[in-house]
Amino acid sequence: MVVLSVLGAILACLGYGVASVLQSVAAKRAADVVGLTGLALIIKQVPYLVGLACDALGFAGNVVALQRLPLFLVQSIVAGSVGVTAIIASLRGARLSWKDWTSLGVMGVGLILLSVTAIPTAAARIPVIEDWIILLTAVVPAVVGLIGFRMKGRASAIVLSCAAGLGFTGVALASRGIGADDLSWSLLLNPLLWAIIVHGAIGMGFFTVALQRDAVTLVTAITLVFEVVGPSLIGIALYGDAIEPGHAPCHRRICACHRWGDLAQPLRGVSSRSIEQPQTPPPAAVSASPVSR
Repeated sequence: MVVLSVLGAILACLGYGVASVLQSVAAKRAADVVGLTGLALIIKQVPYLVGLACDALGFAGNVVALQRLPLFLVQSIVAGSVGVTAIIASLRGARLSWKDWTSLGVMGVGLILLSVTAIPTAAARIPVIEDWIILLTAVVPAVVGLIGFRMKGRASAIVLSCAAGLGFTGVALASRGIGADDLSWSLLLNPLLWAIIVHGAIGMGFFTVALQRDAVTLVTAITLVFEVVGPSLIGIALYGDAIEPGHAPCHRRICACHRWGDLAQPLRGVSSRSIEQPQTPPPAAVSASPVSR
């Protein structure tokens, strides 16, 4: 079961990484149309729909992984999807320096060492009131995302990415918790199931708009900061996710190493423009939209 969970986490990493690239392609094709009209144009495109299928496959793997593995390990493996995105971007013509490849290598080593410190275990059951709290906290990414939606430029993409990360944080927490319940029709009444749906819709919507407004690596990196750090810390406190005895100091250093490798490459790639940037909408398209960017 543990091996199956590890394979599920790897599948999630690959699925999410490929999905980000495909959704970015669709977003760039509609870069000159803003607001809800632009979002509608994005979601109708074949690359975006294929990306959603990859997301669904990745999510299935994520749920399987969270059956037995702690959130901090699963989310760290999922964060490796930014490496998948960078490698695919390289195959599409982006130039990655030796520092970029070193960052990816550090991230991979960090993942291997991180797996040594984790204790595989099922999530602890939590009170129903806490299930409802996870669901109701969907208002936080919704508000943050609406603020970012009305902003302009890179600041808009950053705020939208934060909102997406907060939404995916809710998905991760709910997915870990729902793994403690038996599969039955009663799941339809479980607040955690609806938390996955609501948080997921919010996260995916704002992630898509963010991809339209800036580079895929920047958007993915910012999203992953929230998607990894938040669930990792909350999972230890809420679900009893455990670290091997005596490995806590080592665990913190490994996490820092992994985060550096995870985030340094995409942020450096954006600053050096080694990853393709989205097209800038003409002023006329911006002013013609009823919704300000």
